[in-house]
Amino acid sequence: MAEAPVPLPGVSGSFPMTDREWDKLTNLVLDRCVVPVIGPELLTWQEDGKEQSLYSACGKKLADQSGLVFPADRAHHALYDVANLLSLKLNSGDLAFDIDDVMRRNPWPIPDVLRKLSEIPGFSLYVTTTIDHLFEKALQDARGPGEEIENIVFTPRGVKSRIDLPNNFGPTSATVLYHLFGSSSAVSDTFAKTEDDLIEFSWSLLDQQYSPDNLYDYLQKKTVLLLGCSFPDWLARFFIHALNGRRHEETINIYYVSPNCEAGLADFLVRRRAKVITTETPVDFVSKLHRLCRERNANGDVAPRPSPELQTEFKSGAVFLSYASEDRARVREIRSQLEAANIDTWMDERALQPGDEFEQSIRENIRSAAYFLAIISRSLDQPPRALGGYVLKEWKWAENAALERHKEDVFLQPIVIDDTPAGARFVDSPYRDLHWTRLRDGRLPPEFIDLLSRGIRKFRRAK
Repeated sequence: MAEAPVPLPGVSGSFPMTDREWDKLTNLVLDRCVVPVIGPELLTWQEDGKEQSLYSACGKKLADQSGLVFPADRAHHALYDVANLLSLKLNSGDLAFDIDDVMRRNPWPIPDVLRKLSEIPGFSLYVTTTIDHLFEKALQDARGPGEEIENIVFTPRGVKSRIDLPNNFGPTSATVLYHLFGSSSAVSDTFAKTEDDLIEFSWSLLDQQYSPDNLYDYLQKKTVLLLGCSFPDWLARFFIHALNGRRHEETINIYYVSPNCEAGLADFLVRRRAKVITTETPVDFVSKLHRLCRERNANGDVAPRPSPELQTEFKSGAVFLSYASEDRARVREIRSQLEAANIDTWMDERALQPGDEFEQSIRENIRSAAYFLAIISRSLDQPPRALGGYVLKEWKWAENAALERHKEDVFLQPIVIDDTPAGARFVDSPYRDLHWTRLRDGRLPPEFIDLLSRGIRKFRRAK
């Protein structure tokens, strides 16, 4: 039986997701025309029969360690409420460290809904409005170690080449997770810590000088799923303007999925032709979309994901990361930390193929790098033939490149990521004899990152 016609929603109603609407949305997803935007309402899990919110849990943890009263009446926004209070007595760097410490040093579970979202085929770009790293982990688990996940972190007044999508980004590009309000790190100004920071990020997203134009261009004619982005009215309006990138507001098809949509915001969204869905939670919405896409996949309706395009671009003065393949996951974490601090990096996993041209490209990249980070671990304790890859060749090429540098440039930087003892015989000279930097709680020391930042600026000024 055909479905009865449903009247168009009024400003106070919820858009009806009929079977036809679900079928239309599923087709758009499988045709790679949809960009999901992750909000705080997706960061929930069940514990002792109760729903837990990451922002609420982090806010409580932050309040407890700072001796503040936890604002239980604003659970979903508790992290920012506590951070706003702490900003009155802490400097920006200390506040960034405390928030990042709470985010990263606790075993927060990856919500099941994030795993489901990461398993849906058809997404080349994900945008997150949250500052955590849970979806990044869910996405990597779903895609596996063989597929590159590119993290792009927006920061106010950032360099456009680092805060925007690559040129000619498209369906065949490597998957991108775009952090709209930054990503937590121990480095100040890399993420929105307070509501004042959210305003600054929002203004920068609208500022023509600093806005991510490639991102805005890509979103044109796309369907954007705002999933659990339960912002205050004022911030949501900033956000919608930013998504439209100062362009005509009807060019982006928007679904706003949240039962917590304020009346004034709902009116604003509907005037911009958005589909406001308040009758189901974003968790239920994603779960249903996941099920429908799996059913279509079981019927053979999903095309295989195209292989990523070659990504060979190297920025002069970047940091070259050289490692054994067994350590790839750990090195990716190091790269994410460096890039969160606005340090350009390069790893030789990025779709290059073996051959003479490949070797020449790597040699040139090493010579153009400001620093060569030789990753040391027990993975190196095996015969050279068993190591495979180019790691030993890279170390030799870097040793030769170091001869062209001043000694005070400290071009060669050994980084130890496990308990390898100093002077280990399986580490070749000169790397065995240099000063080794060791990770602290799995992260590079702040003073080492500062050394790299200052050295890169000096290297680029000399060019």
